[in-house]
Amino acid sequence: MRTRPFVTTLTALCLVAAACGGSGDADSTESPAPVTTTAVDGTTAVPSAGPVLRGDPAPDLPFEYFATGEEGTLADFIGTPVVANFWASWCPACIAEMPDFEAVNAKLGGAVTFVGIDIQDARPDALRLAEETGVTYTLVEDANGAIYTEIGGFAMPTTLFINELGEIVDQHNGAIFEADLEAKIREVLLP
Repeated sequence: MRTRPFVTTLTALCLVAAACGGSGDADSTESPAPVTTTAVDGTTAVPSAGPVLRGDPAPDLPFEYFATGEEGTLADFIGTPVVANFWASWCPACIAEMPDFEAVNAKLGGAVTFVGIDIQDARPDALRLAEETGVTYTLVEDANGAIYTEIGGFAMPTTLFINELGEIVDQHNGAIFEADLEAKIREVLLP
């Protein structure tokens, strides 16, 4: 069949593209192009001033707490170091790393606040995944991806490391697992 080589080539190209944008630390000297994202509800989020860089304050854009339905921002956590992880139920790498985030959260015993920021997801799917993975850290919803877009996110998952002053001190693009996650936290948030 003539379409088989095309499908194989297209699949290979998709895998290469995904691998190229999916891991490593962001370099504060790089300026990724602004990303336009479309949410499950069809709304569009576009950054107004470009990506947030190391040393910048964490975006002060609203999200909704899963537990209470109340609105909040990352500024709610000023006074404690924060690991903010962007995830979604449609992201296999996000699902894979969630138990590791829970393990490090439990190990650090509150020295760092973990915030899982669900983006562009159907709420029932996100709630189901949260229950299946058993995560106990704070979960919030960035329904239209505005916060993710504001930080110049380009890989899923993406993790921000935010100091107690509310400043971004590092960003990891792609999955990060227990040993590396704990080492990064101890390096940049708990030296």
